[in-house]
Order: sequence, then C-alpha cells, then structure tokens
Amino acid sequence: MTIKDKLLKFMDKNLFITQGEGKALGMSHATLSRMAACEEVYRVEQGVYSTSLDWLTDPLKKFSIACTRYPKAVICGISALTYYELTDEEERQTWIALPPPHTLNNPRYRTIRPRGLAYSLGIQKFAFGKRQVRIYDLEKTVVDTFKYHTQEVALKALKGYLKRNDKDVSKLCDYARRLRKPLDDIVTALLADE
Repeated sequence: MTIKDKLLKFMDKNLFITQGEGKALGMSHATLSRMAACEEVYRVEQGVYSTSLDWLTDPLKKFSIACTRYPKAVICGISALTYYELTDEEERQTWIALPPPHTLNNPRYRTIRPRGLAYSLGIQKFAFGKRQVRIYDLEKTVVDTFKYHTQEVALKALKGYLKRNDKDVSKLCDYARRLRKPLDDIVTALLADE
C-alpha cells in the first residue's frame, strides 16, 4: 500500500487528516498541498485536509476539527445551542471552552475559559472513527446561556428547552445550583405559564 493510499484510507475512516497526522504516515506537507492543488483532497482549513466535504454539514461532525486541534476543547455557547436547536442566533465562530491556562488566538473560534466544575460538568463525547467531539449536554448548555449570553437569548433557549420531550428539569435545576446560577424561580414561572 502506497503512502497516498494510506492517507486516503485514513481520511475515509477519520473524516480528515491534519498535517501532523500526515507526517506520521510519512507524507510531507508539500505532498498534501500538491494533492489539494490537483483536487485529490480538499483543504478544509489551514493544515486540515479531507477527501469529502459532506461531513462539514453534519451538525455534530463539523466540530471534530476543533476538538482534534484542541484536545481539551468542549463545544459550548452558540455552537451548542445551534446543535440542540435552541437558538436562531447566527453561529459566526465555533464556541469552545478551554480550561485555563490554555489560550487560543484563532479567529475561527470564540473561546471561554471556565474553571473547575464550570468546565468539567456535563461533557458528552461522540466518536467518529479516530475523531471525538466533546460537547456540553443539553442542561449545561442552557445554564451556561445565562452566564455567557444576553437575557433575551438565555430566556429563548430556556423556553425552547422546556418544550422538548427529552428535557430533565430536575437535572437542569441541579446544574444551575451547582454552577451558582439558580433557575428554579424562572423555570417554575415558565412552566406555570404553559
């Protein structure tokens, strides 16, 4: 099997390949660039190549680049709200949570830096081949909305959450208390209106 065949097989199984992964397979950056110029592969973003772009339209797989490039990244904010269909805000950047002291200077990403429980609570993991997407669960996403977004966006997300069949109000209120953003009164008032 040639290096090119190994590369294509790797991309078919794992959605994309980074320059570092290509180098580990024995392929130089120049070869990847030539393959992209000949349209054998597509350059998704700097240092990331793929044989197909279909996965970029998948609501969850599209976050695999961020989670691969930044192994401690967790999808959050508007990106998570969009995934759970709890907002109509435009997702201009991919929102990720990175624990301190990690810093990130990339215009594609909006970074928040929670500490301790605010970072680790409610992380879900989804695997796509060798790739893994980490995203906050539904309840953590709604609670975080009250911290990182406007009141209008937060209330809209909470109302959307309360209309869902898969809601877990006790888990939501527990997360809110643990993260010091109690929502019991707001949830009670919204449920009484329905």
